[in-house]
Amino acid sequence: MAKKDYYEILGVSKEATQDDIKKAYRKLIKKWHPDLHKENKKDAEVKFKEISEAYEVLSDTEKRAMYDRYGFVGDQVPPQYRSAQRGAGGSPFDDFFGGSGGGFGGFEDIFDMFFGGSRSSRGQQASQASRGQRGQDIGVNVQINLSDTILGVEKEIEYERYHQCDACKGTGAKDGTSFKTCPECGGRGAVVQESHTFFGNIQTTTTCPRCGGRGRIIDQKCPQCNGAGRYQEKKKIKIKIPAGATDGLKLRVAGAGNAGSGQGLAGDLYVIVSIITPQDLVRQGKNIYSKVSVDYLQAILGADIEINTVEGPMQYKIKGGIQPGEQIRIKGKGVPDLRTGLRGDHFVTVNVELPKKLSRKERKLLTEVAESTGIKVS
Repeated sequence: MAKKDYYEILGVSKEATQDDIKKAYRKLIKKWHPDLHKENKKDAEVKFKEISEAYEVLSDTEKRAMYDRYGFVGDQVPPQYRSAQRGAGGSPFDDFFGGSGGGFGGFEDIFDMFFGGSRSSRGQQASQASRGQRGQDIGVNVQINLSDTILGVEKEIEYERYHQCDACKGTGAKDGTSFKTCPECGGRGAVVQESHTFFGNIQTTTTCPRCGGRGRIIDQKCPQCNGAGRYQEKKKIKIKIPAGATDGLKLRVAGAGNAGSGQGLAGDLYVIVSIITPQDLVRQGKNIYSKVSVDYLQAILGADIEINTVEGPMQYKIKGGIQPGEQIRIKGKGVPDLRTGLRGDHFVTVNVELPKKLSRKERKLLTEVAESTGIKVS
């Protein structure tokens, strides 16, 4: 598989900041939008896709770090890199049980089946426990009007979350220092158990159930949070909802969720956008669709009519002789595309209203028009 140079695709250096990457992406995505290259649309589509792929990787901190290290991301990582991450050498039982690719998945999986945890994972579990647990994510809903999607809008959101206790720094102990050695594991953070198996007597190490792998327990609880390490608070935050936002769009605010336990990181806040759309407008992608009714005389002679758009009512001149069901296209009156920023169009279907009854004067005038044109009427 040939390695793609995402930095070269976006025209930025490897030291580029997120702002540099975003500016380069916006500039290129507008330049190579397929609608602007009708003569070589296929080539533009390929280029457009390449630019989007490069931005998706380089704008994400974790994906960018993986790309910088391996030159690939996710499922693109070749087998030799994936196996290298598991560690070299392997287990002496690999040949007997089929190795990491065999039906049992190697000795580590056999160990899992019998003893509830592999040798390599025990240390990781204890280490994670000593650092604490990550806080929960929080989801909140925010409503905006369809007109807000034209330029984007900033909204202030108020929600409740668990905040890390400042008095104990999230430890739950008085002054953050009132601990004592766990009597269950003697400060090791793990306990040893012996099991009798067909291999013989095997000792396994598991995370200490009393201290959770920390090696110490609280001696005196923090009086501010009663040992919880966090407390509930109301939080206000301002968030920018981008132009072209779609209904159900999720925006992530890192670290704005619930505080973790111990030294665990805080969770994230997810803002789910709901868009209030006027009943007479229908949004499909970046285009807007609506209907308008006109009198039959307006349809015949032409007229200035009022059309409701995303930005409010506007005057529009229809030509004489417009037909029932005919569609008017108002360019650039749709909503922006979330990725490219280019606005769509507004399509209006014309409904011509015919009178059910005519006055004597109207009937006389229309009859004269019909006779002058040779049209037979009753």
